[in-house]
Amino acid sequence: MPPDRDDPGIDQTIAALVGDLSPVVPVRVWRGVAAGLLLTGLAVLAVWLILGLRADVLALHPAPVMIARGAILLAGGLAMLVAALRAGVPGRADGGAALVGTLLLGLLPIGLMGLLMSSIMAGKRMPFEEATPFDIARCFAVALATALLVGAGLVMWLRRAAPTDLARSGWLTGWAAAALGTFAYSLFCPSGTMAFAAVVYPAAMLLAATVIRLAVPPLLRW
Repeated sequence: MPPDRDDPGIDQTIAALVGDLSPVVPVRVWRGVAAGLLLTGLAVLAVWLILGLRADVLALHPAPVMIARGAILLAGGLAMLVAALRAGVPGRADGGAALVGTLLLGLLPIGLMGLLMSSIMAGKRMPFEEATPFDIARCFAVALATALLVGAGLVMWLRRAAPTDLARSGWLTGWAAAALGTFAYSLFCPSGTMAFAAVVYPAAMLLAATVIRLAVPPLLRW
């Protein structure tokens, strides 16, 4: 039997349900971008307080190698950040942000191939003397820690959104956090060659992105 619309109990039930509702702040991608930038700033601050920054960075005259690797990491990380955030809004494409981020971050390993070719042509060895086990372990540890800091904030934002492809969201979030976290580390990294950044940085980012990729789906699944 259909409910009687004239029954005052129905009106009371509807009023009670409506009374429990509260307005929800609309999900805005730009707010997520602002949160990502803030978290990146906190990661930089943490690296500064715990490890310190490069002398040339503190003097506001960074070396060309530092500018090159920092620009790649920051630009690529921001592109991946936009892609990850837009993936949390159903029906909204990333506008090619994921492709742009992939191409930018791919410049590091591609640069390694260029360095290898130039070394072969010049009959010289690649300058890998800086890549000591301690330096590599430190890069991995700091990049992972800062990436987890950025990634945790992005996951909190995504929980308010509605990502439909959790695997893709996990990878995009992982690479965004890994790139931005590694950028924070790069402001301290004492290495003065692109060879170190072209080999160790991508490996550290892959580790961080994989860890976050595995952690994101359970945290977003309701």
